[in-house]
Amino acid sequence: MRKFLKNTIAIIGIFILYSTLLSNTAQPGIWNAGGSGSFQLLYPEDSIAYKKIQMQSESIHIQLYKGFAVVKGVYNFLNTTNTPLTIKVGYPINTVFPSKNYQSHLNQVVFDDLYKIKGSIHQQEIPLLKLPLNNNNWYVWEITFPPKQLINFTVHFIVNTNNAQILQGYNKEYKNGFIYLIETGSIWKSPIENGDFYAQLKDDINLADIKGIAPSQLYFNPSNKTLHFKLANYGVQPDDNFILIYNRKIDDFNFEEIIAKSNYLFQEIDAFSTEKTTIGYTEISLKNPYKVKGVGNFIIDGIYYFMFYGIPLVIGLILFLILYKILKRRRKSDY
Repeated sequence: MRKFLKNTIAIIGIFILYSTLLSNTAQPGIWNAGGSGSFQLLYPEDSIAYKKIQMQSESIHIQLYKGFAVVKGVYNFLNTTNTPLTIKVGYPINTVFPSKNYQSHLNQVVFDDLYKIKGSIHQQEIPLLKLPLNNNNWYVWEITFPPKQLINFTVHFIVNTNNAQILQGYNKEYKNGFIYLIETGSIWKSPIENGDFYAQLKDDINLADIKGIAPSQLYFNPSNKTLHFKLANYGVQPDDNFILIYNRKIDDFNFEEIIAKSNYLFQEIDAFSTEKTTIGYTEISLKNPYKVKGVGNFIIDGIYYFMFYGIPLVIGLILFLILYKILKRRRKSDY
């Protein structure tokens, strides 16, 4: 009997200790994903241009590789005023934002950097400004927007996607993650009239390897392994973002080798962006990128069910056995 009690108390103690160690689960969502922040105004002194420059359209091309992604964004801006406006615009290096469709989840886009980033106006590269000491989270250009004229701004960069973590309760997966933040239009004159978004799967990445969500219906062309969606008259209110989770984390990933061949990778995405394939796309849906496999949640649920229901039952059983043994001894003493 004493041995039984000792073993029972030890088991209960282990469950309580284990549940205490795992009691603080992290915020569910996608963390440390590579991607792109929204292209926007930066400095307060440029507020004179607020809602006066319209981003008429954006065309985004992404090539996903195992461990990294290459991005090319082409933006057309219109200065709707009768005077030229010179402002500073830029990309944030990292940010945290909630999911529109999965509001209990957060996403953290930490690009450790936008590698080899370059910006061009009408195909002429312009210099990046030095970052101010109190705002080192941005890559910044200064652009003059002539009155009533369209400005074509193109940006290229590479991001490391190999460090993403997807958390759901006590389950965690280490994957490749890419997030493109859709411009809300909050600082540009709304709406953005047209948006085309393409993501091509490289390095033998298959559609079956992909989880993701998009702000509109997603299509896939198997001939060139390209995902595509369109937006129209958007940016008036926050739109959901383009999230792609794919393949497992690569151990000992040598990102320096990737950066060394940036010129070749930019040539590849330039060629991809000029392809005009409009046929062969079929409507698809992707699996939930926030869903994580694992037994962690099952184990914790089991621990808590045991603590709330199992422990009282075990204690009741122990008390019953103690009472039974006392009554049994009394009966023997009566004889």
